[in-house]
Amino acid sequence: MNTFKGPFRLLLKEMRPTFYINTLVTLVLMAFFIILGFWTESADNSTVAVGVIFGPYYAIFLAYPFIIFPGYRYILSLGGTRKQFMKAALMSAVLYVLLAMLILNGLHFLSESIVSFGNHSISFFHMADLVNGENPLLYLWVDILWCLFLFGVGMIAKSIWFNFGPLRTLMAVTGLLILGIAAVTFLDLSPVIEFMVVDHLLFLHLLAGISILFMLLSYLVMKNGPLERGGRKGLFEPRPTPE
Repeated sequence: MNTFKGPFRLLLKEMRPTFYINTLVTLVLMAFFIILGFWTESADNSTVAVGVIFGPYYAIFLAYPFIIFPGYRYILSLGGTRKQFMKAALMSAVLYVLLAMLILNGLHFLSESIVSFGNHSISFFHMADLVNGENPLLYLWVDILWCLFLFGVGMIAKSIWFNFGPLRTLMAVTGLLILGIAAVTFLDLSPVIEFMVVDHLLFLHLLAGISILFMLLSYLVMKNGPLERGGRKGLFEPRPTPE
């Protein structure tokens, strides 16, 4: 396996069943909230319930790195390289993010169109509602930014877990949790919270930038990755052979 096409198709195949199942779950959620809206009609057209259908897609992109990593050994066993695996993983994730967000936003606007007929007491919440925008492309872009961020977080977490093993990873997570608790306890975070609320779109772009950094770090760590989980002794361990 000395080309990019083989690893890319293998990872697409790994991700496809989960993608289909996730789309089905989103459709079921959509139908549930629409039926709930018909059952809870409001005389004054006021909203007493909020439907959320983006949860499954958001959650699955956080989990996707853990789903596709079994393909790492397959690609190496077939003569592929670590770089090919990482490039294929990142490209397949971007492809599925774009496709999934098109489907998700189509279902969101379809749901709102259906419940707009009659006096229904349910509305559908979208993360772009926090930006106070009306442009459908803005809704699509907000979803893309969130899913890229979640995938980046999942990818760096899985890369560190695979390279350094559960013990060292949990020690690092514990240290980060202690720092986080100390920051919340002793620092004034009100300016940060105000920035997240007032300049929410800028905040999302910063998260997307962080996700790109996470993906780059994942690539740098995994291009010299071990064959087995936890097999890396240090961050600057010599390159294994074959690559």
